[in-house]
Amino acid sequence: MSAAAARRLAWSLWALAAAMIAGQLVFAILNGGTGASGSDSLDYALTVPVLVLPTIGALVASRRPRHPVGWILTGSGVVLALSILAEGYGIHALFTDPGGLPAGEVAAGISATVFILPLFVMPVLLFLIFPDGHLPSPRWRAVVWLGGISAAAVGLSGLFAETLDDAPFEGVANGIHLEVPGPVAAPWGWIGWPGVLLSVVLAATGMIRRLRRSHGEQRQQLKWMAAAAGLFAVTTFVSVVSYFAGAPALGGVVLVLGYAAIPMAAGAAILRHRIYDIDLVINRALVYGALTAILAGAYIGAVLLLGLVLAPLTSGSDLAIAFSTLAVAGLVRPARRRVQVLVDRRFYRRRYDAERTLERFGAHLRVETDLDALRGELTAVVRETMQPAHVSLWLRGTRR
Repeated sequence: MSAAAARRLAWSLWALAAAMIAGQLVFAILNGGTGASGSDSLDYALTVPVLVLPTIGALVASRRPRHPVGWILTGSGVVLALSILAEGYGIHALFTDPGGLPAGEVAAGISATVFILPLFVMPVLLFLIFPDGHLPSPRWRAVVWLGGISAAAVGLSGLFAETLDDAPFEGVANGIHLEVPGPVAAPWGWIGWPGVLLSVVLAATGMIRRLRRSHGEQRQQLKWMAAAAGLFAVTTFVSVVSYFAGAPALGGVVLVLGYAAIPMAAGAAILRHRIYDIDLVINRALVYGALTAILAGAYIGAVLLLGLVLAPLTSGSDLAIAFSTLAVAGLVRPARRRVQVLVDRRFYRRRYDAERTLERFGAHLRVETDLDALRGELTAVVRETMQPAHVSLWLRGTRR
């Protein structure tokens, strides 16, 4: 395929995905509060990250047509767009205006099934072939097959189900149901989900191994993907907790947002857009993530403790909440400094040691008057912090 044909194909697929997403937005408006989440705003929020996939994919595929990542992202975006369009169509046909549109149960079955492949196989492929488009070694093909077969097994479990289990189509007849004996239909989900989880974990392990062996620009690219994979793992955990806590819609939005970070990181790394900023991104994410957790824990603990202590005096007033808020506000800056030091010491040890060395040299510089001693101290600091192959120092003499 020529470069021009690749660009036309990539942007044609993007236009198809964008048209389906626009159709979902129309159905979200028509459906009102009867959407998947029971809230228009969450229905709209789900469409934005889905559009990220074909957009990043089209950008990469049009500029690097021989790189498989762009086409994987574009295809995944088209399939996910089809899934959310079928969901909006099914909601309108079954709930908003029952019987107003045909094949509502078919659309419901499609929306509950087709998202499995791009949602779980795409991360496995990206983790393993990133950033050069090739597997680390031929033995990793087994992980790709494991992810594909496991996702297909989960999809088959959806095809074999007579009724749908998840909102918004819980209890609705599956319009794409395949008639098979019960013993044949039963085990597919139990087999598929553990395989999907194992393939994602193995693919992430392979990416981490490649990261540890990489250097230079490829290492920076892999850092982008590793950061996105970590965020996706966190959002997956939050999504599972939200599902069992009775808030599946919120968990779905969190999962999709974390999922959208993977194509964004892949596009930025492959197109080499500010790839050396990833160290700052990771540093700030670690610092502010830990700071948020610490302050949240301190606030909850302070509210509970002060509530118990002041209960006889405040008679149910909000005084404990006010004191806790002020205390946490006062802790923000010192806690941030402490967390920054801990993160630098643990994850950026060379930079931490270099900063401490420069601080000691600065303090010594203010009191040292011997030029020869100062010269020796300066060269020692340069050797310790920068670790050059050779150090020379020239001192400019004064003019007569």
